[in-house]
Amino acid sequence: MKYSLLFLLVVSIGCVKEKVGHTSSFIKNSTSHKIILLPYNGTTLDNSTIKVINPNSTVEVYNDNVRGKTIEPGFGTLLQPYDSVVVSYDDTIKIPHIKFNILYNGSHKVLFTSNRSISNQNNWVKTITNETKYSLEGNFMYTFVEQDYLDAK
Repeated sequence: MKYSLLFLLVVSIGCVKEKVGHTSSFIKNSTSHKIILLPYNGTTLDNSTIKVINPNSTVEVYNDNVRGKTIEPGFGTLLQPYDSVVVSYDDTIKIPHIKFNILYNGSHKVLFTSNRSISNQNNWVKTITNETKYSLEGNFMYTFVEQDYLDAK
């Protein structure tokens, strides 16, 4: 009897299903301009995170399977450790998206608190695509619009 209870306990613990999530992040470029994202730590460009988004296209910039029933993190969250992300349009016009504590003398910038800051996760549209008792799938989408280009000029 003792062994039967122990066996049932071991089996029931072993059958606990782990909760998982799958997350993807996309950037949509609805402009007629090529966009390049250039993440910086101080004056150092992180070449491994540069993203190119061609005109009128959508690019998946991140995906992962995560522990827990969540779709976090999104790409906007992954950009937060950088102190700025310079957005380049057509390799000629550039505008930095900067953080709170960064000293930046230029007046031409996008602040983290702006509803157009790419590194502020609140500016990404979150969509749940599938949910079960033990899993969650979804994505985040950030869309560049023509006004972003005009504001950068």
